[in-house]
Amino acid sequence: MDPWVTWVTVHTGVERAVHGATILEQDASTIKAARTWDYALDAGKSVGVFGSISAYPPRAVPGFMVPGSFAPSSATFPRSLEPLQELNRTQVQLHHRNRRGLSVPGILSQGIDLLKLGVRPSSCAAVAAQLARELVQPHQRWRRVALQPLINLDVFEALYRRTRPDYATWHTNHAAHYMHHYWRAMDDSKFPSRSSEEERRKYGGAVEHGYRICDLLLGRFMALIDDDTILVVASSMGQQPFVSGAYPEGKIVARFKDIASVLRLMRARGVTELVPVMLPQWNVRLPDADERARVKALWENAGFVGKVSRSAFKAVETGDILTVTPVCLAQPDPDARYFFPGAPDARPEGYPIHELFALDAPSPKQGMHHPTGLLMLWGKGIRAGVEIADTTTLDIAPTLLSLLGIPVPDIMTGRVLSEAWDGGRSRRSVQQAPPELARAVAENLLRLRQIAPGSRVLAERP
Repeated sequence: MDPWVTWVTVHTGVERAVHGATILEQDASTIKAARTWDYALDAGKSVGVFGSISAYPPRAVPGFMVPGSFAPSSATFPRSLEPLQELNRTQVQLHHRNRRGLSVPGILSQGIDLLKLGVRPSSCAAVAAQLARELVQPHQRWRRVALQPLINLDVFEALYRRTRPDYATWHTNHAAHYMHHYWRAMDDSKFPSRSSEEERRKYGGAVEHGYRICDLLLGRFMALIDDDTILVVASSMGQQPFVSGAYPEGKIVARFKDIASVLRLMRARGVTELVPVMLPQWNVRLPDADERARVKALWENAGFVGKVSRSAFKAVETGDILTVTPVCLAQPDPDARYFFPGAPDARPEGYPIHELFALDAPSPKQGMHHPTGLLMLWGKGIRAGVEIADTTTLDIAPTLLSLLGIPVPDIMTGRVLSEAWDGGRSRRSVQQAPPELARAVAENLLRLRQIAPGSRVLAERP
């Protein structure tokens, strides 16, 4: 249950074995299914895509495209939005601590660019207030994460009002971030190890703060749309406490200090791109297949020797990209060492953990994904108080296409959730695409099927 897989399932309406997503921001050419915005464009509609996973690279569209924060570059359409994407990607890099913050002149210049794009003065004031708060209470840095969606929605609102796209998406990950890091601080009843008084004092309000921000965002979206627009709120899955016998205190994340230094000791040749993605992962682009296989083997053969001995990394190959993930620790291990057998320039005595990694996350992993997510529809014509059972993430894309009046292709195996607006239950409530077209696409895809995570669906109206 990885969000970079489940969100692609939501956007494509097909199972993982069909769309082919395995890692975050993998090569676009390796995603083998159209997204909802592709169908909208093919139907002659305008689109606004903002922050959605698998939206990279952006392209010229009637509307706008801003890929997710983990994109390998700051490219957007139109290019005038690139200062915002630079801010989004900078936050990811600062989270990895592989980039320094801007200088004061740089901050002022960036602030002017963002104001031109529609960022509200109130959001700028919230940023200033947060920086002042951190001077007095440094542990309050966790609140920064919730500022990013406010700034992004400011810009989205300005774009939406100016272009009025037929179909628009907008994504935020801040609530999941808080649950991953601070669930135990909020509620330790499910954990074998209780939260300390200090942890509760510092971080006990983080998860609830994330949801208050969600409420604020939702209210702004409800005020933004008109009577001809339906608001759809979706999560590709849910969250639950992370409880594991292998990690009784939670997973301790080991963050690369400098992944390039490890690639140098491997003498990795032809690396064209290094992109930080979901902490502590990195995407390493190596176009040469033989060199990629050699480097992949070195990552997989690397060892961790400390209180336990085990493999040190996971390396997943997707297209030209190796996604490298350091294996997390179950407990502090300051004397642990890393070894890289076969790496040409590796020291035989290995590397102390503190030389390669920082263990500076404010808390161990405390939340994990749950298969049940949430889907809500709101707007004129949506039936109030209706709960629709027996749904999956495969039902979201057909439902969206139906609301747009676009034929649902046979490759989508989910159903249109028409109970939300007309009270009827139907496998399909709109015209299907020609079967021969759907079969032609499907014949080139994998046949193995994986059941999609389920979701509860609530329908409401004003």
